[in-house]
Amino acid sequence: MVEMGYQLEELLPVVAELAARYTGYEHSSITYEKAEMLMGAVLYCIHEYTGPKEAVQPAGSVPAEEAYRIGRAIVIQKIRQLHALYNDMILDFRDYGMECLRDTIVNGIPQFLLRYDVDYAPQETLLTLDYPVREDLTGLSGIDAVLTYVECVEKEQRFLRQFDEGFILERLRAYHPEYEMLVENISGMVFGRR
Repeated sequence: MVEMGYQLEELLPVVAELAARYTGYEHSSITYEKAEMLMGAVLYCIHEYTGPKEAVQPAGSVPAEEAYRIGRAIVIQKIRQLHALYNDMILDFRDYGMECLRDTIVNGIPQFLLRYDVDYAPQETLLTLDYPVREDLTGLSGIDAVLTYVECVEKEQRFLRQFDEGFILERLRAYHPEYEMLVENISGMVFGRR
């Protein structure tokens, strides 16, 4: 079995070390599901280092343990990037009455930042990211999905701030009298793009 250019024999020691830390070095027994989750964590971090988007290094060019370590550092950097982007965006954030947008950004993103587990489950997105954005997030998970999502919302927020808030609210009400309850993109409702 080959995963991302690495043989299973190269990945197992990394997963074993992660499992030992997970159990507090008290025992070596974990469930199959936990082992699968930890293998997913290792592969996610390695993909951060070798994956097509980052293209930092070709797969297999460094030992799996080093690729994991570097990939984990990339994940941590993305968490910092998300934190900074979110803190800047939330200062002038407008939900225009859209419950879905408000819930996702005001409640969901802070919860993601609190609960995201870079060590044992970086592949987990934790949020459903209900408010629709213009970019296709298919194939993304974990910090990649959430960071890309917040980047999309931030771009939309900058775009919408170019217009009078009254104009946007008027267009939203014209689109649907109870637009606040819809799960649709604000720009699409206001400017007719879907």
